[in-house]
Amino acid sequence: MSFSVETDALRAFAATHKTVAAQISGAGNMDTATHVAAMTPVFGLIGADYLAMFAAAQVLHCQDINDLSSKVDKIGQSAFGTAASFDSSDSSFSSALKSAADQIGA
Repeated sequence: MSFSVETDALRAFAATHKTVAAQISGAGNMDTATHVAAMTPVFGLIGADYLAMFAAAQVLHCQDINDLSSKVDKIGQSAFGTAASFDSSDSSFSSALKSAADQIGA
Protein backbone atom coordinates (compact mmCIF):
# COMPACT_ATOMS: atom_id res chain seq x y z
CA MET A 1 0.00 0.00 0.00
CA SER A 2 1.32 3.42 -0.83
CA PHE A 3 0.29 6.81 0.41
CA SER A 4 1.09 10.06 -1.34
CA VAL A 5 0.25 13.63 -0.40
CA GLU A 6 0.72 16.68 -2.60
CA THR A 7 1.60 19.15 0.14
CA ASP A 8 1.47 22.14 -2.22
CA ALA A 9 -2.13 21.22 -3.08
CA LEU A 10 -2.86 20.81 0.62
CA ARG A 11 -1.45 24.29 1.27
CA ALA A 12 -3.59 25.69 -1.58
CA PHE A 13 -6.62 24.04 0.06
CA ALA A 14 -5.63 25.66 3.37
CA ALA A 15 -5.16 29.09 1.81
CA THR A 16 -8.55 28.85 0.12
CA HIS A 17 -10.21 28.02 3.44
CA LYS A 18 -8.46 30.93 5.16
CA THR A 19 -9.77 33.26 2.41
CA VAL A 20 -13.29 31.85 2.65
CA ALA A 21 -13.20 32.24 6.45
CA ALA A 22 -12.30 35.92 6.07
CA GLN A 23 -15.15 36.42 3.60
CA ILE A 24 -17.64 34.68 5.89
CA SER A 25 -16.41 36.78 8.81
CA GLY A 26 -16.97 39.93 6.77
CA ALA A 27 -20.57 38.88 6.19
CA GLY A 28 -21.08 38.30 9.91
CA ASN A 29 -19.75 41.65 11.01
CA MET A 30 -22.79 43.70 10.10
CA ASP A 31 -23.87 46.72 12.07
CA THR A 32 -27.16 45.54 13.56
CA ALA A 33 -27.76 48.77 15.48
CA THR A 34 -27.62 50.83 12.28
CA HIS A 35 -30.03 48.44 10.53
CA VAL A 36 -32.53 48.68 13.37
CA ALA A 37 -32.14 52.46 13.56
CA ALA A 38 -32.83 52.73 9.84
CA MET A 39 -36.02 50.67 10.20
CA THR A 40 -37.36 52.46 13.30
CA PRO A 41 -39.07 55.29 11.37
CA VAL A 42 -40.77 52.75 9.10
CA PHE A 43 -42.19 50.62 11.93
CA GLY A 44 -42.63 53.37 14.50
CA LEU A 45 -43.85 52.67 18.03
CA ILE A 46 -46.20 49.91 16.89
CA GLY A 47 -43.30 47.92 15.44
CA ALA A 48 -40.95 48.44 18.39
CA ASP A 49 -41.52 44.90 19.69
CA TYR A 50 -40.87 43.49 16.24
CA LEU A 51 -37.66 45.51 15.91
CA ALA A 52 -36.46 44.35 19.33
CA MET A 53 -36.97 40.71 18.32
CA PHE A 54 -35.42 41.39 14.92
CA ALA A 55 -32.34 42.92 16.57
CA ALA A 56 -31.96 39.92 18.88
CA ALA A 57 -32.30 37.53 15.93
CA GLN A 58 -29.72 39.52 13.96
CA VAL A 59 -27.23 39.34 16.83
CA LEU A 60 -27.67 35.55 17.06
CA HIS A 61 -27.39 35.26 13.28
CA CYS A 62 -24.11 37.22 13.31
CA GLN A 63 -22.77 35.01 16.11
CA ASP A 64 -23.59 31.89 14.08
CA ILE A 65 -21.89 33.33 11.01
CA ASN A 66 -18.79 34.17 13.04
CA ASP A 67 -18.78 30.65 14.55
CA LEU A 68 -18.89 29.22 11.02
CA SER A 69 -16.04 31.52 10.01
CA SER A 70 -13.98 30.30 12.96
CA LYS A 71 -14.57 26.66 12.03
CA VAL A 72 -13.61 27.21 8.40
CA ASP A 73 -10.49 29.08 9.57
CA LYS A 74 -9.55 26.14 11.82
CA ILE A 75 -9.84 23.79 8.83
CA GLY A 76 -7.33 26.01 7.02
CA GLN A 77 -4.99 26.09 10.01
CA SER A 78 -5.17 22.32 10.36
CA ALA A 79 -4.45 21.81 6.67
CA PHE A 80 -1.38 24.08 6.87
CA GLY A 81 -0.18 22.14 9.93
CA THR A 82 -0.79 18.81 8.20
CA ALA A 83 1.19 19.90 5.13
CA ALA A 84 4.09 20.98 7.34
CA SER A 85 3.93 17.68 9.22
CA PHE A 86 4.03 15.65 5.98
CA ASP A 87 6.96 17.72 4.68
CA SER A 88 8.84 17.28 7.96
CA SER A 89 8.18 13.53 8.05
CA ASP A 90 9.28 13.09 4.45
CA SER A 91 12.44 15.09 5.09
CA SER A 92 13.27 13.12 8.25
CA PHE A 93 12.62 9.77 6.56
CA SER A 94 14.66 10.64 3.49
CA SER A 95 17.56 11.77 5.71
CA ALA A 96 17.41 8.51 7.66
CA LEU A 97 17.20 6.50 4.44
CA LYS A 98 20.19 8.39 2.96
CA SER A 99 22.17 7.77 6.16
CA ALA A 100 21.40 4.04 6.02
CA ALA A 101 22.32 3.90 2.32
CA ASP A 102 25.61 5.71 3.00
CA GLN A 103 26.46 3.17 5.73
CA ILE A 104 26.06 0.23 3.36
CA GLY A 105 27.86 2.05 0.57
CA ALA A 106 25.00 2.37 -1.85
